[in-house]
Amino acid sequence: MALFQQLPFFNPTVPFNRPIHGGLLEGIIVTVCGRVSPHSSRFQVDLMHGSDIVLHFNPRYEGGSEYVVHNTCHYGHWGSEERKYETPFPRAQTFALQILVTQETYKHRMPFSHVDSICIGGMVELSLVAFQYPAVRKKKGEKKALYHFTTIRHIPISIWKCFLS
Repeated sequence: MALFQQLPFFNPTVPFNRPIHGGLLEGIIVTVCGRVSPHSSRFQVDLMHGSDIVLHFNPRYEGGSEYVVHNTCHYGHWGSEERKYETPFPRAQTFALQILVTQETYKHRMPFSHVDSICIGGMVELSLVAFQYPAVRKKKGEKKALYHFTTIRHIPISIWKCFLS
């Protein structure tokens, strides 16, 4: 299986909607960096398969509480919403979200291999959307893959890691 390297997107406009060349594979890290608008009520990062939302990652700032919603929308029907309180994405601050695609961690409802695009919307300013591919592919029987990561830019950020399998 060949890896399709994809160049990062710097300072993209919102809404952001781009294909993921070659789809998602185990070991890929999707990185989204930006700044939450000071008056944001919400923003979302959606990993898509056609019109289906395989992963809906949605920080919300409503009614005095801040939380993150995870969900899936399959054939126009939303699944059971999962909420994580105390969002690590404060308003008016920069952030980095990393989604690591693995088999072992995130309880999935649709296979990650179906993901073919990423959509980002809401009250957020983006500085970077990037896809980091593993330097060494996992071989059959190996327990762990080796990865190589490059730091693109040093900024004071909140880092949130989400694991998708």
